[in-house]
Amino acid sequence: MKLKIFTLMAALAAALIPAPLLAANQDLSRLEETARKFVAGELAQRKARWTIGRVDRRLAVPACDALFAGWAQGARQTGSTFVDVSCPSLGWSLRVPVSISETRVGVVANRALRAGETIGPDDVRLVDMPEGSATQTVLGDLSLAVGQTMTSGVPAGGWLRSFMVKAPVVVKMNQRVKVLAIGEGFMVSADGTAMANAAAGDSVPVRMGAGRVIRGTVREDGAVIVVF
Repeated sequence: MKLKIFTLMAALAAALIPAPLLAANQDLSRLEETARKFVAGELAQRKARWTIGRVDRRLAVPACDALFAGWAQGARQTGSTFVDVSCPSLGWSLRVPVSISETRVGVVANRALRAGETIGPDDVRLVDMPEGSATQTVLGDLSLAVGQTMTSGVPAGGWLRSFMVKAPVVVKMNQRVKVLAIGEGFMVSADGTAMANAAAGDSVPVRMGAGRVIRGTVREDGAVIVVF
């Protein structure tokens, strides 16, 4: 008798469940493939190796005709991270684990460089950086090195780090410089004397002819810009 009652209750429950909930469950392999295609597109321009993890096979959601994949909110795009695959029409979302191992490149000196030298294009090259190395301060682009001035020496084959280089001085102390005063609707030029060494983009004090000292920003051509 108890078995008959249980069977009857199960049949009634099934009859009361809306039809969409009785639909086939989502193929989780297809869901993982959607995540795989998304990551492949996202990392196509990066030197990275990656693997897609498996979704827990105990999970079950209704099958969806239009899956959408994107990085999980707040997730990093490197290391151990996640992609969310969702079905907007049915309102569900599952998280797929992703492991990304990225090959970084760094700037290496082709020859021994001394403090005060200006780095030329033949002085440096890019090489792959080994995993796990202390890479945080290593320059990752040749444009960050070429044309810069060394603040300390580095042997041939050594990594160039951010604290080893600085922008070259374009204005020297006691050098005569052109000062351009720029404001709304006007520009006036005059000559002055720089009171310190400065690189492009630096702020430098300039003594004008009447003895007044002003401060402006050094341009790459050595002119000093004062904005009013």
